[in-house]
Amino acid sequence: MTSARIFTLVFGVTLLVADLQPAAAQTQPITVGGTYAQLLPEQQLLVHRWVSEYKSIFKRTINPAQIYNNLPLSARTTFQAVTHALANSTLTSKDGKHLGRAIDLIDVVERVSGQVPETRGDRQFRIYVYLKPGAVNKLYAAKEFERSHDNTVYHIGYPINFRQQGGVPSVQISVARTGRRADIDVDYRSSAGLKALVSGHLTSANSDVRAGNNGLVHNHRWSGLSNWWHDLMAVLVEKPAPEESVDGLAPGAELERRRIAHGPIDEAIYSYLTDWLVKNSPEELLPLFSIKSYPCIAEFGGTNPDAKLALARILRRLQDRRSALGKVSSVESVVHPISYRLPGSRPAPNRYEKVFALQEAPLDAAWAIDCRVRYRLDLVESIPRPSHQFGNVFVASMRIDDPKEPSSFLVQTWAQDGGEWRIVSFDIKRKHLSPPVELLSETQAGPPPQSDAAAVLEAAGRLFETWFIKKQPAGAVAYFHPQAVNCTPAPEARAQSTSSADFVTAILSTAVADSRIEGVITAPEAGHHEMKPIPHAHSGAFLLAELRGNLLHSTICSAAPAQGKLRSVGYATIFRLVQPSGSDPAPITLLWAKSADGWRVISYSVVSD
Repeated sequence: MTSARIFTLVFGVTLLVADLQPAAAQTQPITVGGTYAQLLPEQQLLVHRWVSEYKSIFKRTINPAQIYNNLPLSARTTFQAVTHALANSTLTSKDGKHLGRAIDLIDVVERVSGQVPETRGDRQFRIYVYLKPGAVNKLYAAKEFERSHDNTVYHIGYPINFRQQGGVPSVQISVARTGRRADIDVDYRSSAGLKALVSGHLTSANSDVRAGNNGLVHNHRWSGLSNWWHDLMAVLVEKPAPEESVDGLAPGAELERRRIAHGPIDEAIYSYLTDWLVKNSPEELLPLFSIKSYPCIAEFGGTNPDAKLALARILRRLQDRRSALGKVSSVESVVHPISYRLPGSRPAPNRYEKVFALQEAPLDAAWAIDCRVRYRLDLVESIPRPSHQFGNVFVASMRIDDPKEPSSFLVQTWAQDGGEWRIVSFDIKRKHLSPPVELLSETQAGPPPQSDAAAVLEAAGRLFETWFIKKQPAGAVAYFHPQAVNCTPAPEARAQSTSSADFVTAILSTAVADSRIEGVITAPEAGHHEMKPIPHAHSGAFLLAELRGNLLHSTICSAAPAQGKLRSVGYATIFRLVQPSGSDPAPITLLWAKSADGWRVISYSVVSD
């Protein structure tokens, strides 16, 4: 694999792209602008830092300019627009002290996600970075950024949300709980309240500087960004952007990967092993590694738990293990199951039990083997121990033939991260061991399911039936507390809906007609550590979740009625409106509290990304 291909895989996009030829044989594409030479010095420095880390991992030397100029169009425009906005965004403390610029918070840009077809907007047109020490503290201190509501269904793995003030366009910096990695994009369109239900804010156009008049909007706030891509489009006579022919997998392959990622867990794991060991395509596995698993790279030896360019280090490990095997005709010939039973786990359906062992693990057991917990990382936000209940988390254990490490075996934790099966933690055991003794003491039986959750579910079911099936807004409003408030984070969003009656009517006006609740609303994925999903018969229509801590308080907001008394636990129902166009409308959150006449909605909000 050429260095250009690895750079594009890890730095430019997360998906497999067409292989680039060696430098001497390359035919230079038409380039009107957007080259490495035209980058600002601080932008060039970020590319140099990536190249330096790449060299230390793969022991190869590459030319920064040549490698950058070969990136797809959408990767270059994304990198240039986001870093340009950061370079022109100063940070100032509340008492007026200069804290530098936003771009100074970045140590290394680890990855750029440009255009990724058939993927929702919060996974496109953004950069993923490794932050400098103290970066999060500066964001907390800077008056230009506000610590906004936690990300729950968007920016999975990056819950700590900082949004630039002053209206659109604005930079959004979403930080992982380790405080060392962030997802950064520019929002060019308003996320205000009900507008986000159907507007472009939640589509890829929201963060694509090339879309509509986004380039003009960008320069209105941060002047000096050349719209060189317009000239390139003119040269190509409005043909599709170059990356559309090379980004992604072969035709149909990416759709097949996603089908597997949403299917049975045993199929997802077997497909992972096939791509790695039989097809010898370890680069195709990179999207399967959640950011939550990045600290596990310490398992490789000689690497810190939260080191830079984690995906590149994972790729190098996958390549080395595969090359040690030589020719592999089938997964079954080189992979064998290993029993590694976790306390309280139960066997999971597994058609490949002769290849790997599979168990469904209680949430507290999965928490205990999470690398972030196991390595006792210093986290910006803690990961509280969950209860001893099942939550669709699976652990696979297997031994892969390797003459260099014949007794080692692999333990992987799989969970649905952002709606797709991903590896959220892994452990490389050097000898056959049972789970550590301390794990047994760290897991404990949780309390039985609370009856309150059942009562909320019953009330929510009646509300949605009245609201969306019977289409009776007055009847639906009866399920809202008389003093229920709009807790949508942005002030301009709250102003759009002055009463629960207005809110109910506005939502109903954009809902499609269907005789089934699943045909009108759909449930988002849960993606926050203080949100515990509760299974129920209509889980496909709406998410019923138990909320705790800061997430609970940010959902209720300060204006919620005093009658809705919440202690340490609250209940929320979260849903999206089904849209025939296939767009990605904003999730709507209803927070419930018990009053004298039963459970009522005390706050509601439209959750933008």
